[in-house]
Amino acid sequence: MNIDALEKLIRQQMRKRNTPGLALSVIKDDKVLLAKGYGARDLKHYLPMTPDTLIGIGSVTKSLTAFAVLVLEERGLLSIEDSVSDYLSVDLFVARPEIKIKHMLSHSSGIPTMDAGNNCFHYAFDDFSRVYPAESREDFFAHLNDAADFILYKPGEHFFYNNDCYTCLTYMIEDITGQSFEAFMQEAILKPLNMTRAVMTQNGLDGDPDNNVMTGYLPDIKEGKTQLKASAIPIGGKVRAAGGLYASVNEMMHYAQCLLNRGEYGGAQLLAPQTFDKLFAPQIYTPYGRGDNPQYCLGWCRSGKTKQIPYESITHGGGMLTSSAHFVLVPELNLGIAVAENSSTGICPLVTDAVIATVMGDTPEEVIEDLKIAAAIEAIQGVYKSPHDMYEFRVYRKNGVLQVDADIDDGFESFTLVAEDIEKLRFCRYSLRAINRNKIEFLRDRQTGKVEYVAYDRYLYCKQ
Repeated sequence: MNIDALEKLIRQQMRKRNTPGLALSVIKDDKVLLAKGYGARDLKHYLPMTPDTLIGIGSVTKSLTAFAVLVLEERGLLSIEDSVSDYLSVDLFVARPEIKIKHMLSHSSGIPTMDAGNNCFHYAFDDFSRVYPAESREDFFAHLNDAADFILYKPGEHFFYNNDCYTCLTYMIEDITGQSFEAFMQEAILKPLNMTRAVMTQNGLDGDPDNNVMTGYLPDIKEGKTQLKASAIPIGGKVRAAGGLYASVNEMMHYAQCLLNRGEYGGAQLLAPQTFDKLFAPQIYTPYGRGDNPQYCLGWCRSGKTKQIPYESITHGGGMLTSSAHFVLVPELNLGIAVAENSSTGICPLVTDAVIATVMGDTPEEVIEDLKIAAAIEAIQGVYKSPHDMYEFRVYRKNGVLQVDADIDDGFESFTLVAEDIEKLRFCRYSLRAINRNKIEFLRDRQTGKVEYVAYDRYLYCKQ
């Protein structure tokens, strides 16, 4: 495993994206391959990021919530086949007893998101442009009940990623156990996994015994560059079950070991194998995965084999704007990866892909689609001129989209480029037509490999 090349790639990507700090931990065959921090957990105070820094893992928390629900099932306190209406006397569920707990866990309830619990994100960042009455439990369910006017699908028919359903699970778990959600998670999940520093409250972060906690940086894109601002962080409230855990990547590897060992950790079976298998059982198609038919399970996304990763993978990502994370299991390789950053620069999934490529002995730049796309975009951007400088063809990025401004004899045109074949640098002009014959092809110099020309319509333009 070429760790030096992997770390060089991480540093390059952090510089490109303006990522303040990143933490990475990797295990294979129950052994730690790499555990390291890069950059800063606090820029102003020159504090380095470490693999023990507490970082918000966002929606990766959903997988732990699902694990907790299955613990309750093993204790005989519920079944994931139970109707939600058996536990929550809320009009939305009482009128639809066919909505089961497993549908809530797999975003397959048919309920479109109402963002009833997302106000904590806006308020944490002093954004009060969306203020709605959903603070109390009663207000939350009243807000959620309004989704009744938008329910068009039966449970199991359509994937609607829904944080509100996980907030409902928070209330359900508290009602069943008589404990706060945080207390139950500590007792049933975090303590048995020896994740003793992981927390869900601001008081928990403030009281960290190691005083090793991230500072969150809110990203702002200006003129194509990510600018960062130290910010308050979203924590507690209704975000807890959906995305509220702050943990270190090193402690997340305890969780990875448990999952790769089918529910066993430290000699204790936290879930019986037959119960554990329900976590990764496919429930509904999700657009968030890879392969021909990615499936959302219970708090997890299950992706099939691809050209880039010829193994089935179990994944979940999470984003809190001031932090983000990505967690990946590749059972066939007995591989677990946790990566997190104290901003939201989009680097985490790329790093997990790079780790997998490195473990397989591949060169990340040669096999990772996102890196190949980035290289292609960098190669083709610029200004091209037709013979005698008669006409200009300019390629640039605007709002994350490839744009072209072109002169031809019919006048000036501006349009969006759509990739057709990245490796061959073939594109087409955006069109609503099913068949798009308006092609654009960029041509490399055979000796230098650099892009020198672009062919469009009847013209050949040379790069300046």
